[in-house]
Amino acid sequence: MLLALDFDGTLAPIVPVPDQATLHPGARPAMERLLERGDVLLAVVSGRALEDVRARVGLTAIHYAGNHGLEIVGPGVERIHPEALATTAVIAECRAALEAEFRDEPDVLVEDKHLSLSVHFRLVRDADRERSIRARVERCCGAHEGLRLTDGKKVVEVRPDVEWDKGRATTFLIDTLLAGTGSAPVIYVGDDRTDEDAFRALRGRGDGVLVAPHPVPYSAATAWLRAPDEVVTVLERLADDA
Repeated sequence: MLLALDFDGTLAPIVPVPDQATLHPGARPAMERLLERGDVLLAVVSGRALEDVRARVGLTAIHYAGNHGLEIVGPGVERIHPEALATTAVIAECRAALEAEFRDEPDVLVEDKHLSLSVHFRLVRDADRERSIRARVERCCGAHEGLRLTDGKKVVEVRPDVEWDKGRATTFLIDTLLAGTGSAPVIYVGDDRTDEDAFRALRGRGDGVLVAPHPVPYSAATAWLRAPDEVVTVLERLADDA
């Protein structure tokens, strides 16, 4: 089995300031027990920078896909998307423009992930201002050649305009890690719009599990959990099934 999990909102509760996010206290013990089964491969697929999410999870025997899969490492795997590497200079230009744009707004955070940028506004409670922030990010970075903007939960991502996302990253992990294993089951668990790419990629190959307070009609997921607490409960039950 390949079990792939998002980090924020899935393995870690959403917090107002992204840098304060911590792994659910039950997640690491459950993941360690799953690894002891010997028939489970674990991957964390996150929009965070690879080194960031790897440090927060703290397990060495699993695979990590950072920057929505633009960088992937783990036992026997080390990959950085070559076209994404070519955009680092323009990403740096965008970062400087965004930092200047939001310099006097401490509730808007510009996160530099080297291969991409995230503009977080989880502390903003006004819908009109949220729309304004999105428009200003578009103005700062939308016209740069080789980049594209994507929306998430109270975040705008500035990413290389390459044919790659969490769905393609998950497919890469399946093809690389499960080659020759026949119909080994695959499960992907995530909570955000970017995880929908992985849910769609798994159609006919595995199951997507949405983490959300309520079911979402548009989701391509085949199952639903309400919060990281329930994710950990499922991990523990899978470990008990050994």
